[in-house]
Amino acid sequence: MKKLFKCTFVVILSFISIQVQAFTSEIKTITLSDGEKTTTRLCLPEEGQVNTIVVTIQGTGPQTYLTKREGFNYCDVLADGFCEKGVGFFTYNRRGVDIGETPPLFEKIDSKKYSKYLPYNEAADVETMITYLRKDKRFKNCKIILYGISEGTIIASMVAERKKVEVDALFLHGYAHDNMYDIIKWQNTGEGSMIMINSIFDKNEDKAVDREEYESEDPTVAAYRGYLFQNKPFDSINVVQDNFIDIKDIMAMRGDFQGLLMTKIAENNGLWIWINYTRVTVEWFREHFALEPNKTRLLRVDIPIYIFHGKEDANVPVEDVYDLEVRFKTCNKSNLKTFVFDKHNHDLNFQDWITTDKYSEGLQKLFESAKEI
Repeated sequence: MKKLFKCTFVVILSFISIQVQAFTSEIKTITLSDGEKTTTRLCLPEEGQVNTIVVTIQGTGPQTYLTKREGFNYCDVLADGFCEKGVGFFTYNRRGVDIGETPPLFEKIDSKKYSKYLPYNEAADVETMITYLRKDKRFKNCKIILYGISEGTIIASMVAERKKVEVDALFLHGYAHDNMYDIIKWQNTGEGSMIMINSIFDKNEDKAVDREEYESEDPTVAAYRGYLFQNKPFDSINVVQDNFIDIKDIMAMRGDFQGLLMTKIAENNGLWIWINYTRVTVEWFREHFALEPNKTRLLRVDIPIYIFHGKEDANVPVEDVYDLEVRFKTCNKSNLKTFVFDKHNHDLNFQDWITTDKYSEGLQKLFESAKEI
């Protein structure tokens, strides 16, 4: 199993309804600092007036202003949530990416342009977009919340720390505390995979999955058994044959994937990375690996910082949020608010909306906090 550092919206259960938009959209083409153009979308409440705009930086990979999926658009769901609170919602196509017609990801990628999707370029692109919004006389005095999701929490923090544009608050969802090298290394230990596996299968909360839990006929368990393990029998997953699926089995199945990935990066083998890991370039890794981590960068940011994190986040551990709290307290900084949600994943349980047409506790708090800024 590979770990992707992004918000992934894998629909393994059928959604219950087609989305109905409760906002108006403005599609704009913005010219970036190097002359490249990208398409953006600003969603506004139906009354059209706002005092706050959320500028969103999505997770890793070729993201669009819709994040279109079968039957729904992820960004429409978020736009509804923010616009219902009277807050504008801004998204954009990442460099070299456009909305496509081919499922399941509905995207078109220009590989040459997409190769410039790198941390510093992304930060500069976001600064250009904020400047564009500020020049619109309707929004001249609007508050700007920079909302980073997953990898976006790194880029958003860079923009806030650089202070090239005015930002009023940071929202960090699925918070990345460490440098990307350390995050990927942690993911490849298998600990993140076990967080996700236990959240689905481990009903007695003993941090392992026994045969009965694995073979359960519960619809959610059955769906994830197919998604995560291709419905393989328990004994083939229990590699070490101790009657429990735990971290030892995951590590045995993965082998030294971290070492293999680092070798492919060193060899400039971008094709292997694209096919076997995630759709980014070798240069993306190298630039990220050289970045300062958020755990020190954020100590220089003085605007309000809000963190929204699931206890069962399998991409970045919740313990990192607690560590940041300690760092801020030690430095006598009071501009950090953290919200950790029990039984929430990296996506703040976005799947709740898919299956029940209701926002999770985490997403509700996200929307409410934007209204309060």
